[in-house]
Amino acid sequence: MKILLSLIVSLTILPILANPYIEFKNELPMRDTTLGTETNHLRLGYKLDNNFYIESGPMTGGYGFETGYKVQKGKWIFKGKFEGSNTNNKDYFKSKLQTEIRYTFGD
Repeated sequence: MKILLSLIVSLTILPILANPYIEFKNELPMRDTTLGTETNHLRLGYKLDNNFYIESGPMTGGYGFETGYKVQKGKWIFKGKFEGSNTNNKDYFKSKLQTEIRYTFGD
């Protein structure tokens, strides 16, 4: 119920401040040659004018959210995100922090 309420509030308030989007994501974990359990995400998100974004929504067996940024300075690209999920399949809150730095050679 909290997720539904936060999505409704986001749909009414944040479009004034940001560019809304909807995203579908599929994850299929692999260990060696064995496939794990597939997880599907449906997220409503907002990209702010300063290259930050926030998104959340339902996923297989629970809900997830993500917030992050992407900044380009010349040939350098810096990306970072915090992603979290809460599922009925686990007894704990799962999260990760990810950082990417890319340098592009040539033009």
